[in-house]
Amino acid sequence: MSFWEIYNWKFVLLLILIAYLVGNISPSYLLAKRRKNIDIRTVGSGNAGTTNTLRYMGKKAAVIVLLIDALKGSAASYMGYRLGGIEIGYLCALAVIVGHVFPALLKFKGGKGVATSIGSIVVLAPYLVLVALIIALLVIWKTRYVSLGAMTGVFLYTVLMIATGARGIPLAVAILLSVFIAFTHRSNIVRLKNKTERKLGEKVE
Repeated sequence: MSFWEIYNWKFVLLLILIAYLVGNISPSYLLAKRRKNIDIRTVGSGNAGTTNTLRYMGKKAAVIVLLIDALKGSAASYMGYRLGGIEIGYLCALAVIVGHVFPALLKFKGGKGVATSIGSIVVLAPYLVLVALIIALLVIWKTRYVSLGAMTGVFLYTVLMIATGARGIPLAVAILLSVFIAFTHRSNIVRLKNKTERKLGEKVE
């Protein structure tokens, strides 16, 4: 029996669409517009996310952005999980992350998806995410590179999914997530290679 025979495909697509639209909510963009009347995507890394917010708006704003981006991920995946089961939860997790990175409401230019990824997946695989998050934070603490820690954590989560026997949609989403996060951090990878990546806490000139 196929996936679409098991699930009501119209209902599944509706949940995915809702998750994508939830991802379009950008606290970084909204806070920067309200407090400084700037488009956060036109300064620094051009990223509407926590790290760029920290550099241009301070710690308090960065914490707000981090929490909201993570919570919207959790809300979307939890919605999918409760209304459709674990597979739909993973599809909604992927949709909210894509919505954060490519928001239609902001001309498809958003953040890099890390906080939203953590928030969405922690609902579905909390123990694996906890392990990956601890390692990611250790990498950031040791190197001061947020991008390197983020990519390490997401890649490790995917490895853990494979190691624990995940399959089907959950595994496919985990693999896609690693590829997607690597794609959104492609410029960071180049800067890391060239040793020009900004470190956490480095002042903006």
